[in-house]
Amino acid sequence: MNESTTTARPRGRPRSPSADEAILDAALRLLIEEGLQGATISAVAARSGVARATIYLRWPTRDALITAAFLRAKGRPPFTPTGDFETDLVTGAEWARAIFSEAAFRAVLPLVVRVLLDKDRSDSALTYERLAPNRRRAGEEYERQARGAGLRTDVDALLVADMIVGGLLNRLLATGNPPTRDDAEQVVEIVLNGLRTGSRRRRRKAAPA
Repeated sequence: MNESTTTARPRGRPRSPSADEAILDAALRLLIEEGLQGATISAVAARSGVARATIYLRWPTRDALITAAFLRAKGRPPFTPTGDFETDLVTGAEWARAIFSEAAFRAVLPLVVRVLLDKDRSDSALTYERLAPNRRRAGEEYERQARGAGLRTDVDALLVADMIVGGLLNRLLATGNPPTRDDAEQVVEIVLNGLRTGSRRRRRKAAPA
C-alpha cells in the first residue's frame, strides 16, 4: 500500500458527543439536587453510566467538570461581538435576560455565587471571566468608542456592562421572576442615557463611612 492510498489513523478512540452530553447532564442534575458536595466524579459516573476514566479524559479535575456543568446551565454559548459597543450592549442584555430565564441556571445560581466568592478556589474552578467572557471585550469597545459616540469617558468601562447584568439579576432577585425583554431594553436605555455627555452631572462626594 503506497502513501497516496494510506489514511493516517488518529490515536485513541474518537470523542463521543453522546458521552459528553450524558456526563454534563448528570453533573448538572447532581448540582441541582445535591449541591456541590454531591457532584462527585463517582456520582457523575454512576448517574451518567460513563466510566470515571472517560470523565477524567475530558475534564481532568472535578472543578473543571463542575465549571463545564455551570456553563451548560446557561443554555447558550457566548454571543459573538460585532465590535459596535451599543449593538453589543443590547445583545448582551438580551443574552443575560435569556440566561436568567433558564430554570437550570436559576437552580444553580446560589452555587455559582458561592464558587465565585471563594477566594481559595482552584485554577480550574469557575471564574467570572469564564461565566461572562464578553465582559472585558465590552469594556474595551466602550473605551475605544465612547468619545466618538458622545458617551462619558470618565467612567470605569467595565462598570457599564456590570450595571446591565447587575440590574437584570437584581430584577430576578427582587421579583422572583426572570426579567422580561422589556426589562432588558429599559435597563440598556437607562444606562446609555446616563452615559450621554449631555446628561453628565457633577459627582457627589460619598458620605463618610
